[in-house]
Amino acid sequence: MNDRFWSIVPNLNKLKTLTLLSYNDTLESELQAMLDRAPYLTTLNIQQDASLPIQMSLFKHTNASIRKLCLEKYVHYFNENECLLLARSSLGIQCEVLSIRVNNRENIITLVKNMISLRILYIYQSDKKYSNNTFLKRNDDGTFRENDQVNNNELIQWLRDHLPSTCVVIKHLHYVHNIIIWI
Repeated sequence: MNDRFWSIVPNLNKLKTLTLLSYNDTLESELQAMLDRAPYLTTLNIQQDASLPIQMSLFKHTNASIRKLCLEKYVHYFNENECLLLARSSLGIQCEVLSIRVNNRENIITLVKNMISLRILYIYQSDKKYSNNTFLKRNDDGTFRENDQVNNNELIQWLRDHLPSTCVVIKHLHYVHNIIIWI
């Protein structure tokens, strides 16, 4: 974003949803400038190809109105450390609705326990629309690891056993390999 853009569009007061198609650290100040000018932004979608490395600096940004983070198209499976960094970031602290991919089921527990404002958690674990199994990891070439698949019913039962009883865990209505948790 340059000064010419901001002279034409001085604020982003009507912006409710922002989708980033790619992100790297060189865009850090530009993104924060955009977030600063979007006081009513509620949803941040981040989409990035799996071939690009994860940029955890993205979660250092601030915007008091963002309540929903959509990371399911950020084709990266978050590990425990990344889940903790997200949960402790300003965006993670205020996040009420999160869509994310994780690389193991314990990371789901980590997110629920550490994201203090979280109300709904969407876990995306596979790209297959109809499947009885959930894939928790991918190979470097994007294919799923057969030994890292989990039966959905077993995973849902495991989550019910390990999450507080106030949480409701169900399969996604249309994509049965994905899970929704109401907290």
